[in-house]
Amino acid sequence: MRFCTLFIVITFQITPLFGQRFPDRWFTINPLMHQLEANENTGWSWMHSNAGWGEFGGYRIIRDHEHAWIQRLGGYIELFRISETTSLAFLGSIEFIANADNDIRFNPRAIFWEEGFLFTQKTGNSFWQIGYMHRCKHDIDNLNLGRERSLIFGSVQGKYIIPFALTNTSTNTKYASHGLLALRADLYTIRQDDRNPSVFSSYLPQVKSMLATFGGALHLRTSLPLPVKPLGLYVTTWGALNFYGDKQEIFLKFDTVRSILFQGGIGGGIAVEGRAHLRLGISYEYLSDTGINPFPEHANLITISITMIPPTSIW
Repeated sequence: MRFCTLFIVITFQITPLFGQRFPDRWFTINPLMHQLEANENTGWSWMHSNAGWGEFGGYRIIRDHEHAWIQRLGGYIELFRISETTSLAFLGSIEFIANADNDIRFNPRAIFWEEGFLFTQKTGNSFWQIGYMHRCKHDIDNLNLGRERSLIFGSVQGKYIIPFALTNTSTNTKYASHGLLALRADLYTIRQDDRNPSVFSSYLPQVKSMLATFGGALHLRTSLPLPVKPLGLYVTTWGALNFYGDKQEIFLKFDTVRSILFQGGIGGGIAVEGRAHLRLGISYEYLSDTGINPFPEHANLITISITMIPPTSIW
């Protein structure tokens, strides 16, 4: 069995790179890909399904001072579903960052949080999504540091999701295609970037000038043949173009685009496959503004992590 992947990453800049981190940037969530059981109601159903994921890992090989450990948790609950065509869900996720600045080398540093509503509509073999996501970032145990950065960057979000098959092999789940492409757009509505000491308030980038983000993610999976089954391989890559304006205000207003900037990442590994997937993987990403310190910092990060996901509705 062949498993070939070609990735082309095009990066360009007008001014120095910067952008904000989404806790769900490595995942694509689609409740409608949670398969209906044979005896389930095909009409309206309330609180139809729920699913979650978890990840724990360490930053190794390449990292900065603030990144030593990472934990991600997230999940959703379908508020209602109409057959296999329409869904409304509430979802949320967190990204927890710790550095090594204490005697056990695990010092909580920052937490990024997001929650919101997501409407999904199936059209043919693809899916449209629209929703609103509230996001914020807060420091943890920062009293001894004398510095702080608090962020809010909520957005109206749209996605277009295309599942596809890499091979013609038969599978035992309806949406067990080996690839998924998700294109996304975010229009920011509420923007806040509070910094202490205030002397750092003029440093760029400024979340208050964020206008929109356009990006996407590509997920590829393959199951290894016997006798190594149920093992499989996976690859995920994501990227985003961030649009910034001149005005620095809490609420979005019409503004000219000052810069169009890029960030992204790629990762992969091995998975133990069943009704859930247990993954051991390695990933690289470039974050041009980590969002942690009041003076913006970029970071090149390599993470080794263990992840648990449901393989149908979360990619």
